[in-house]
Amino acid sequence: MACFFINGYNRIPVFAKFFFVVVTILFAFLSVTDGYGWWNLRTQVVVSNGLSPNTTLTFHCKSADDDLGEHKLPFEYIWSWWFYNNFWDTTLYWCNFWWEENGKHRQEGYQIYKTRRDYKRCGYYCRSSIRSDGVYGFTPKMKPYLKYKWP
Repeated sequence: MACFFINGYNRIPVFAKFFFVVVTILFAFLSVTDGYGWWNLRTQVVVSNGLSPNTTLTFHCKSADDDLGEHKLPFEYIWSWWFYNNFWDTTLYWCNFWWEENGKHRQEGYQIYKTRRDYKRCGYYCRSSIRSDGVYGFTPKMKPYLKYKWP
């Protein structure tokens, strides 16, 4: 084991210094949980009201760290937000949706964005349309498909 000797005293071994530097760099890298940096780009999630004319979609979205509040969205309007996926790819946004349909109140919930599921599907731009039968996603060519059917 290599050691530094100064004035005859055994100082901190080289491997201990190396270990300290590696651990410090690792913790500095892992502490960037919002993903700022070259390894992570901003993700945009877009929600649109695809219910029916004259139907307003009310929704409330949040993650473990961010509460985006309640919003009202007229038919065919969109609302979006941006964020950085965390280092562990566990970023999750959940939304509750409610609206009036044929005189009845509907309320549904869905994980609108989950990194491990959605990054492969839509990269850094994930668009979802809320419709009466479920949540629709879009292919890269913007072709809609049913990704979650309401129970």
